[in-house]
Amino acid sequence: MALFKQFAPRRRWRIAQILNISFFLMISLPLFLVTLYSVRSFNSILVKNTTSQALQTLEQVSYTFQSEAQMIMNTLSTMGNDDELIATASAVSSAENSQEHLQMSKKLDTQVGSYFHYTGDVASVLFFFKDQKMYEYKRSLGQNASFYHNQEWYKSVSASKNRVELMGIEHSTPSVPEDGMYITAAISPKYSPIFYDVDMIYLVFRASKFIQLLETKNSGAGDIYVVGEGGDLIASTNNDALREGMEGVQYSFLDAAKQGTHGSYVHQVDGKESYIVYTEGDLGWKFIQVVPYEGIMAQVTSVFHRTILVSAIGLIIFLLMSYFFVRSIVKPIVALFRQMAQVKSGNLSVSITPSGPLEIYVLGNAFNEMMLNMEGLLHEVKEKERQKRIAEITALQSQINPHFLLNTLNTIKLMASISKVSNIQRMTEALTKLLSSAFNQGGMYSTIGEEMVLLDYYVQIMKIRYGDLFDMECVIDPALEQALIPKLMLQPIVENAIIHGMHEKESRGKIVITGGIVDKEACLFTIHDDGVGMSLEALSELREGHETNRERFNGIGLRNVQDRISLNYGSNYGMVIESNQEQGTTVTLRIPLMYHTDSK
Repeated sequence: MALFKQFAPRRRWRIAQILNISFFLMISLPLFLVTLYSVRSFNSILVKNTTSQALQTLEQVSYTFQSEAQMIMNTLSTMGNDDELIATASAVSSAENSQEHLQMSKKLDTQVGSYFHYTGDVASVLFFFKDQKMYEYKRSLGQNASFYHNQEWYKSVSASKNRVELMGIEHSTPSVPEDGMYITAAISPKYSPIFYDVDMIYLVFRASKFIQLLETKNSGAGDIYVVGEGGDLIASTNNDALREGMEGVQYSFLDAAKQGTHGSYVHQVDGKESYIVYTEGDLGWKFIQVVPYEGIMAQVTSVFHRTILVSAIGLIIFLLMSYFFVRSIVKPIVALFRQMAQVKSGNLSVSITPSGPLEIYVLGNAFNEMMLNMEGLLHEVKEKERQKRIAEITALQSQINPHFLLNTLNTIKLMASISKVSNIQRMTEALTKLLSSAFNQGGMYSTIGEEMVLLDYYVQIMKIRYGDLFDMECVIDPALEQALIPKLMLQPIVENAIIHGMHEKESRGKIVITGGIVDKEACLFTIHDDGVGMSLEALSELREGHETNRERFNGIGLRNVQDRISLNYGSNYGMVIESNQEQGTTVTLRIPLMYHTDSK
């Protein structure tokens, strides 16, 4: 393991890890996606079926429930329009003595009983008269007439003559002050109070039969709520809702169902997900079924668990097989890797025993063959490269142009014979400095500070030789003072600016040299002159190193400057030349930022 850590960066994964993870992902991910898709599809189908079944159940419940309710309403409506019944009830109210009252009461009980021979769930029938009296059929509810007159439903029914209003359990409870659950209905007959005393007929009906209808149809799958048009609870299988009503936040999950006509949605009920299906009946009532979502999903969960179990077993078997398969591939590769580590440390006499699949077996043989000849070839290549590099760099730095030296010496001789001024001393001193550097004394590199001093000597010579026709300005970052640069790297570029740019310029010219650090790892030099510039053809020749004018100090040329940079630093560094005729020339030079410690 230590060998692996020493040889490879930490961000690199081993081939065994890559293969094992790849196999795992190629199996587990598709398996997971297929399982997820299957479960979600099954869930979607199950929810649709549950919705369809729940809606069918609610349709059946609504039909049966509304049929029973409609029977009560029709019965009460018939009673409210029965002239004989109304006349008898009025006679009970206006009886002058107890005997007449008893006689009329028996007659009224007989008439009312004939309407409800089909059921025994009638708890009481109340007749309210215009003189604040009332008569109770079957049994008394223990309240006086004024109690009922103050009820909201009483006022509402009185305002709508001959219209039956059915009130559910929630609405009926305040009017039936006793234990138990009842559904009530009321009608205010249309007859004139001048001839008849009956103001309203009030029917109290036990709700047990309606609740049994809901329970029978529900089959235990959650609660069913029957909600009236006004939002009151008519009946339900939820006893708490029947006793307490549906006021409060705990029944807010029914709000969406109350507002719609039919549909379904999922909502939190008592902290658990529930599936709510609802539909609207012919009477405008909402029939709502609340099914625990976990009950629906139990089958899906079971299928999901079985699928996961089978998938996990299959995945474990596959991973075990993959482990042995990967091991057969990785083991010979690791052996090859260890031998390569030995080669890295300098041991070229290593060899391996080829094994594994065909490709790795061939690779092992190739490694052994390669190692037989590597040491001699490596030594030979290194030696050739070293000699080639030294020869090319030496040749480039040794290309001294003798014409320049002769011309300079002739100029010095002429000036000495004519002027005998201090220029002779300056020019001789500058020439001595340049020749000392050109003959490669002290190595191939100098500091940028030393290079700028030599460049100043060179410019002094050129000004004396061609006349003081230009100025030179140097703006060099002080941080570059001790940075290294190949000797005479800037001189050929300045020489080109003087000969090709300043020499033919009619007015006084200027050469500006700037140098700075870019990207914290490179030096960038710009040599700009405002001379005559070059045509595209001349610029092309200059870039290719075909300059026709050979009167220069060392004859290296701009092309050779580029070659020296490439040989020393590689293709990431180099020189760019831009020129426009009559506008000047700009040469940009990029070399790595190096100091004496970097060059060792």
